[in-house]
Amino acid sequence: MALVPETGSGVPGADAYAARATVLAYWVNRPHSAFAATVAAADVNDMDGAIREATDYLDAEFGQYYRGVRAGRVQGKLWPRTNALDDAGFPLTGLPQELVDATCELAGRAVSATLADDEARGGLIKRLKAGSVEIEYADGAQAGTVYGIVSKMLVPILDGSQGGKPQWIWR
Repeated sequence: MALVPETGSGVPGADAYAARATVLAYWVNRPHSAFAATVAAADVNDMDGAIREATDYLDAEFGQYYRGVRAGRVQGKLWPRTNALDDAGFPLTGLPQELVDATCELAGRAVSATLADDEARGGLIKRLKAGSVEIEYADGAQAGTVYGIVSKMLVPILDGSQGGKPQWIWR
């Protein structure tokens, strides 16, 4: 099925915050990264799937913290939004570049690995020992991967109410 990128106008059925060409261009400009080679080698179907996964991950992980309110009911994704202002008071109209860049960043990772794996027993590992290697997480430690660069990219479009997350991620 063809990728349906959001353009910033509230496209019904949109399933991506970035077009394939946008993701490819993003990674061409970062040839030093191993993700650039992975993206370049991906076939069309894998790339489109990775873009969809990245978009869905952003909405699931950060959607409740996006500034403003969803612009319409029939749009495919949580952006575009209305009443969304950045810290300086400028409107966040259409599709913010921060969201497009975060989609590109995560799509590079999603080509070769799932962004949000299922966690066995909720990921609350108390102790894991294999030979001399031992892992024990602190009580209440967050399970899963934190994509620090993505969290930092999104700061201008998030509302700052992300409780329970390390402060360096948000402001």
